[in-house]
Amino acid sequence: MAQILSQDEIDALLNGVANHQVATSESNTAAPEGERVQKRDQAAGANEPRPYDFTCSDTSTRGRLPGLEVILNDFARRLQSMFATELGKSVDASFEGMEVVTYENLIQSFPLPASLHAVRLEPLRGIGIIVIEARLAFAMIELFFGGSGQKAMKVEGRDFTPIENRFLGKFVEKMLRGMEESWQSVVQLQGRHLRTELNPYLLNAAGTGDPMILATYRVNMSPINGTMLFSLPLSAIEEFRDLLKSGVAIGDDPDNIGLFRRVLQQILEIEVETQAVVDVVEMSLGEIMGIRPGDVIQLNSPGLENVELWIEGKRKFIGKAAQRNGNKVFVAKVKLEPRAAVR
Repeated sequence: MAQILSQDEIDALLNGVANHQVATSESNTAAPEGERVQKRDQAAGANEPRPYDFTCSDTSTRGRLPGLEVILNDFARRLQSMFATELGKSVDASFEGMEVVTYENLIQSFPLPASLHAVRLEPLRGIGIIVIEARLAFAMIELFFGGSGQKAMKVEGRDFTPIENRFLGKFVEKMLRGMEESWQSVVQLQGRHLRTELNPYLLNAAGTGDPMILATYRVNMSPINGTMLFSLPLSAIEEFRDLLKSGVAIGDDPDNIGLFRRVLQQILEIEVETQAVVDVVEMSLGEIMGIRPGDVIQLNSPGLENVELWIEGKRKFIGKAAQRNGNKVFVAKVKLEPRAAVR
């Protein structure tokens, strides 16, 4: 005989289902009481706020701070120029990108062994770090002191001597001059080299969880190549964040590029052969071979009123020539296109 529930029992059952005191058919097997309590607690706490540590943000600055990326990329061009000037060797320096990492992860990512340098870029807050991979640093030292820089040296287990550390410190100071130039459209910086270290844990540049901007550069000195790192606390650029978000205009004017100025100055100082030619006469090879001392060659130009100025064998100007008190002058009147002729 079937069992029929009374109205009071039906009301009690529905009330138990509504209060999650009675398992429904969705859970075919009854769960232990402890598991049911845990699920109820998780459901109750799903909408509660959870704590967030702002110091451990792993948000990348790429795309959000395009101006900063422009500055760091411009610094790569200045690095390339400085390496070529100081070491007398063609060097390819490229900016490989930037990211934000915690200080703890930063020092663990250094390409050890390396030459580590603590720097200041006033008025930016905090201490910056420049890292030069050891094999690259030793190649720089060898080139500076007259070596060829063609042979890779064994760097494991070898420390930098005081003289080598002093050279690398001076080289980093020159890098800071380039960093100042890259930042000049945003703020006037004053770079200062603080100290050189071998152990990254002795830098003490920031707290363990502090976010740091990390820029990576690849330097190819064929056949030696290596990595350079530049790092700065994220808090250092907080004051200029809005400006860096909107982008930074780095002028392409050659006068802003030190290498171009130096090359241009050297080009302008090159001496070239210049001749003021009264006339050009075409003669056969036989006539030229038959010329003897005292022979007269008939010229077509009327004196010094129509003189051609030739530069490195090419006719450039027509003007007037004169001589006074032993000084010879040429006054250009018309600029001409060069033409072929036999003089």
